[in-house]
Amino acid sequence: MRYVYLVVLSLFASLSQGQDYRQLDFPGAAATMALAINDKGDVLGDFRGSTGQRYGFVLDTGGVFRTIHIDAAIDTRPLGINVHGVIAGRYQDAAEQTHAFLLKGGVFTAIDFPEAADTRGLGINARGDIIGRYGDSEGDTYGFLFAQGVFTTVDYPEAISTIGRGINNDGDIVGRYQDAVQVTHGFLLSQGTFTAINFPDAINTRADGINSLHDIVGSFEDSQGVHGFLLREGAFTLIDFPEAISTSPVGISNDGDIIVGSYVDTAKATHGFILNGTSLDSEQ
Repeated sequence: MRYVYLVVLSLFASLSQGQDYRQLDFPGAAATMALAINDKGDVLGDFRGSTGQRYGFVLDTGGVFRTIHIDAAIDTRPLGINVHGVIAGRYQDAAEQTHAFLLKGGVFTAIDFPEAADTRGLGINARGDIIGRYGDSEGDTYGFLFAQGVFTTVDYPEAISTIGRGINNDGDIVGRYQDAVQVTHGFLLSQGTFTAINFPDAINTRADGINSLHDIVGSFEDSQGVHGFLLREGAFTLIDFPEAISTSPVGISNDGDIIVGSYVDTAKATHGFILNGTSLDSEQ
């Protein structure tokens, strides 16, 4: 099913004219989250309907929404989209079991890490490599890479849990891990080497998206709440949607021009947002 929402057309036009933040809401939804953006500028996200059930969507640059829902699933959440329009995500079946999925050419394929209690696909690159997380029977959480049909566990050294969230076209991975005292840190895994990512003076840090320029977006928590950040060439830039009580950027375009995520307003409603990434260059 397709929906045309003309206000969204003006949203993309205003970004091209240099405006910064724009709110994104799926028509009639109770809540909307923008979760990824591909090299073409298609925005992936999810929304909550009036019954509380979640559905996915793709918003193309022409302003057309397309919904994503797996038949018989009680919850569908797409979380990564590549330049070819292939989507990775997770869904919950009628037995409340969580599986990763791949949506390619209109065909859904379930993906389950061997012997895992649950599996979630969280990102995908142009090659079709999927990054995500799985839980084992003892309740421990690990990241995984699924590439060319082979699973590889992603486990930050000495962490008590690891989640892989984003992957770029070079195979660099970002995500988050918890240390022995349950503090959350972001990480970058590049050419086999882990590097921790911590926003200065933050209580917790999450890294969620990375592009081929090695720009990283994520969020952090401090005494004031949750804020977003861009990490570019070693420098952090704060991202806060105007008047929001929480801001969480999760995706960045390959050229760094557009950042997507979600925010919570003062009425505690959740909205997606699209940010002109070039406007942040002047703030550094």
